[in-house]
Amino acid sequence: MAYRGAPSHPQGDSLQLGRGDHVPDPGDYVPDPVTPEEVAEAQRLAEEMLAQMGPEDDPDSPEYWQRFEDMLATMRSEPTDLPARDLASGLTGAEHSVEHATLSPDRLVQVLDDDLAAGLEAVGRVRAGLDALAVGLACEASARGLHTQAGLSLRDWVLVRCPWLTGADASALVAVVAAAQAPWGARLGEAARAGEVTLHRAARISRTLTRLTSSLAPDQQEAYASIATGAAADARISDRDLDVVCHKLLVDLLDEAPAREARRTAHEQRCVVRRPLGQGMVRYVLDAPERDAVLLDGILTGPLAKPQPAEDGARDERSAGQRGYDAFLTVMGRGLGHPGAPPSSSRGSVVLTVAVDPATGRPTGPATTSTGQVLDPQAVGRFACLGDVTPVVLGPLGEPLDLGRTRRLATPGQVKALYVRDGTCTYPGCSVPGTWCDAHHLVWWSRGGGTDLTNLALLCSRHHTLVHDEDLMATVTGGVVTWHV
Repeated sequence: MAYRGAPSHPQGDSLQLGRGDHVPDPGDYVPDPVTPEEVAEAQRLAEEMLAQMGPEDDPDSPEYWQRFEDMLATMRSEPTDLPARDLASGLTGAEHSVEHATLSPDRLVQVLDDDLAAGLEAVGRVRAGLDALAVGLACEASARGLHTQAGLSLRDWVLVRCPWLTGADASALVAVVAAAQAPWGARLGEAARAGEVTLHRAARISRTLTRLTSSLAPDQQEAYASIATGAAADARISDRDLDVVCHKLLVDLLDEAPAREARRTAHEQRCVVRRPLGQGMVRYVLDAPERDAVLLDGILTGPLAKPQPAEDGARDERSAGQRGYDAFLTVMGRGLGHPGAPPSSSRGSVVLTVAVDPATGRPTGPATTSTGQVLDPQAVGRFACLGDVTPVVLGPLGEPLDLGRTRRLATPGQVKALYVRDGTCTYPGCSVPGTWCDAHHLVWWSRGGGTDLTNLALLCSRHHTLVHDEDLMATVTGGVVTWHV
């Protein structure tokens, strides 16, 4: 049987797309000639096929499109593991690439200097990329609550999954995740996930802003976060300079606030951070409000921190820093060794120089410490309740007129009586146990108040500060302390 082909059938409906490009017409391949029997057979086959087709095979019928929708729904319901495959294959490929690039020492010596430097730079880029991926994975794991399902904190969960990470690295990762989940930290989280900001720099920003947010309005939070994130993403800014930026954010916040607000803000920024150094050492970084720093200075410059010659007269070989550390440890040891005992000695040695009114003997202005720090009258009154305070009274021309007594604390017997009488912090609604409270002078010692039971009341540290800041007063009637707030 012969078939018609385009070259031998120029009268056909063949399409010419271009020179030498021939697209044949289907009629070119129909047997020629077609007999009546073949036409009848073709019609019969077509009728059988049409008879077997239902409405769902007709594109013009609703059933056809319903079946199409059902097929799409089935496809959507089937879970796809393509992202998981991409993640696994990408990381597997990275592992293989690192293994391939890892050279033995005898092969490394054959690498040229420029290639060694380029290799280190490439390692840095790979590590930064992996850190960025870790931030993304940790953010998603935190959002799904995978750590809570395991009954762990996010930091512990990360360390279980990644035991090769240091505790500091895990803490940095968690800090960035926390920032990414905060309203103000969305931009920082995006920058960390994209690798624009390295993990340790993003963690530095996160910790700084977390401390600031309680003192900022929402729009200020975003503004501060934008400034800090931009600085962290700038490769021209070193880590040291980034620390300066973070510190300046804190300073600017304190400087812009009014006096009372500045005190509250400084109090909220108090912080102690523990950083393991290895080799049996741990570093503590302490940020203290200036008013509290006076007590710390009293320890560092007090008798416990002075050089102590040996019994044979040999000089104290300890450095000033070592003596300060030993003084802190001694003070803390006293408190830890007798946590429930009343104070038998003061907690620090502080010398305050204050101007007074010669007629009344009352302070007329701020006081100055031996280190040159200026304290407002409220802080002076609080320290009179707490420490070994020696007032140096100045005359009108600044000349010393009197050196006050150093015993300003309640006696151990008086403190025990306060434990029995007050039981807890006397501020309304507070239940801090008395053994953790201070003996406060209701009429401040700096205003002439005496150290008598009728002029003393227990206050926890927080409310002790509040009472002095707000200049609150209380009265004792029948063994009951009533605060006038």
